[in-house]
Amino acid sequence: MTGLALVAGALLAGGCSPTFVTPSTYNRHRYSEITLPRDGGQPKAGSATFFFDVSLSAEFPEEGEAAEAERMKWLEEWLHQRSMCLAGFEIVNKRRFDFMEDNPARRDLRYEVRCKAG
Repeated sequence: MTGLALVAGALLAGGCSPTFVTPSTYNRHRYSEITLPRDGGQPKAGSATFFFDVSLSAEFPEEGEAAEAERMKWLEEWLHQRSMCLAGFEIVNKRRFDFMEDNPARRDLRYEVRCKAG
C-alpha cells in the first residue's frame, strides 16, 4: 500500500467524515455566509436583522429563479445549522454591495434577513 492509501484508510477507519458531503453543501460554503452585524450577538426572533451574503457565478447568476431558489436553500441550511429563526424568516431587503462598503469576503449580494417571532 502506498502512503496515501494508508492515510485514506486510517481516516475512513477512524470515522472521519468529510465536511462537504454534497455539491450543494460545497456550493453553500463557497458562495454564501451568514454575517452578523458588528454591534452585537445572535439575533432574537422578530427583532434584529442579520445578513446573508452571497457571491455570484455563471452557475448562480443574479437573475434567474433556479439560482435564487438555490440561494434560499443555502440560507435555510445555514439557519438550520446555526439554530436560528426556528419560526421562519423574512427577507427585508436584497441589494448589491456598495463599492466602499465593508466586504472582506468580496461577496456580490447582501440579503437583510429578520427572524419571525415564534
